[in-house]
Amino acid sequence: MKRLSLLGLLVVMLAFSGCAIIRKPPSSTPGIDNATAWQQRLGTMQRFGNWSLQGRVATGQLLGWTGNLSWRERGEHFDVRLSGPLGAGGMRANGTLDQVEIQTDDGKHFFTRDPDSLVKKTLGWSFPLAPLRYWARGVPAPGDYQQISVDKQGQLTALRQNGWKLSYIEYTTPAGAPTSLPRRVVLDNGETRIRLVVDRWFDLDTAAAN
Repeated sequence: MKRLSLLGLLVVMLAFSGCAIIRKPPSSTPGIDNATAWQQRLGTMQRFGNWSLQGRVATGQLLGWTGNLSWRERGEHFDVRLSGPLGAGGMRANGTLDQVEIQTDDGKHFFTRDPDSLVKKTLGWSFPLAPLRYWARGVPAPGDYQQISVDKQGQLTALRQNGWKLSYIEYTTPAGAPTSLPRRVVLDNGETRIRLVVDRWFDLDTAAAN
């Protein structure tokens, strides 16, 4: 009986030992296919402080808004302009995220530390000004996010953050760019669906820290 018990114990130990040997390695970060490329991209974006873009914005509402977007970023300072057809129905926001000046197309000026709420009141639809300075470059905004997808090239393809779902449809690599940059992005918060198309990236400078 002792020999049988010892033999049984040996079999069990070998079985557990075998399981340990064939155990699968821990999976990578969920949603990120290439963690190394993703970290390289994040490091590049930390040094990507100066940039400008020109593009187009359209909302998916029944009576949607269509217009042009101009965004100029210099470190912590930004200048964003949304202009509708014939220059109507847009706004301008400039400053830092600590103090933003909003100018409406009818000449009114407002100062705020909560630009997204004031922009929504001005336009009549949500435009995530604060986090979009990060999302436009293809990286999450500071803080937590609920879901992320990154491809093998280290490019962000989908993100859920701050109540918005983002889908990155297309990337481009402009002249002088340190890495690929988004060209077409769709943003949706369940109330407003925004299609952003970047026609031109320019004034790119990675020497200035963000």
